[in-house]
Amino acid sequence: MEKKKIVIIGSGAAGVAAAEEARKNDSEADIVIYSADPDLPFYRLRVAEVLRDPEAAEKLYLHPAKWYEERSIRLVPDTHVDKIDYDAKNIKLENNETVAWDRLIVTTGSRSFVLPLKGFDRDNCFTLWSLQDAKKLSRAIREKGLKTCAIIGGGLLGLEAAWQIHQAGVQVKILEFAPILLQRQLDPRGSDLVQKHIESLGIEVITGADSAEVIGEGETGPVQGIILKDGRRIDCDCVLMSVGVMANTDLAVDAGLEIGRRIKVDEGMNTSLKDVYAAGDVCEVDDGFWFGLWSISMAQGKVAGANAAGANKSFVKETPPYIVNTMNTRIVSQGILPQEEGEGYSFEITEDPERYSYKKLVYKDGKLTGFILLGDYAKEMVALQQQLKD
Repeated sequence: MEKKKIVIIGSGAAGVAAAEEARKNDSEADIVIYSADPDLPFYRLRVAEVLRDPEAAEKLYLHPAKWYEERSIRLVPDTHVDKIDYDAKNIKLENNETVAWDRLIVTTGSRSFVLPLKGFDRDNCFTLWSLQDAKKLSRAIREKGLKTCAIIGGGLLGLEAAWQIHQAGVQVKILEFAPILLQRQLDPRGSDLVQKHIESLGIEVITGADSAEVIGEGETGPVQGIILKDGRRIDCDCVLMSVGVMANTDLAVDAGLEIGRRIKVDEGMNTSLKDVYAAGDVCEVDDGFWFGLWSISMAQGKVAGANAAGANKSFVKETPPYIVNTMNTRIVSQGILPQEEGEGYSFEITEDPERYSYKKLVYKDGKLTGFILLGDYAKEMVALQQQLKD
């Protein structure tokens, strides 16, 4: 019997997990990962650490090159896939080479979403998603002597970037469009304590900040500041945009895969085309299930890889916690979190403003439905997560 050829497009968490699981389920298959990144696959959640410490880049690799060799997984870096030809069962690379496949796994992930902001094409405007992005900004901080960075967006990656840039000796200003930080994860009191904690570290937070234009020297010169839509000017010599991500679905669309906001898959990670699977940020399961979290990408990648190798596994949909570990604190939220008591919901709240500590437990008819934790609640978090499951 001929060896099965399993081709994986993308080298993020889902792609590497798919390759590893495919190998576990088929010791003979020819497994290859095509990666647009020139770097070895890396732990994306820690990419901002490179902003503080340029030497951190190699410490973020998921595995050394030898790991792939030992498992007979061929990793082809710095290679773009231009086309998926489903009828011919091959992919076309940017150098016009075609590669045949028996099973295809699409794990093309996401890219930084960039607002159509006037002036964002100026020098010293950045996004942060890949190791290359992080290295570019890290070099600019050191070689250009940047003094002040305005970060557009106060989500998970924006907050972590703010902390790492701050530790690199650069003044940081977080510009959050919403009226409070982490509006979807926290209540107003929890958000207020988070903001006060961040400000106590010397990082400025500006909420309700709707950016209108990046200004600078002349028409195309380096950044000098941001003008908000309410007329305020935020002085800075560097801008980092961190307002979310967009799924890389272009290949899938051209190949004829069924697309919602992302590639549609079932719980076996099967797409609408036989022998083609998808996993991670680029896909949505059944009813649009998507969280863009590392743990989910890993779990989906394992299912896709196993099934591409002949197994019959299913992805179990569970709503994960939202966890931020940065700025010398931990922020956790999970479950159903209504803004007000009533209709059976009641709250149990404990706080210590001096320590920026906050715990909110939400009950419905006496049963725990959700919680918010700010501060050192690691042990309690595990017990509360178990209560949610019970």
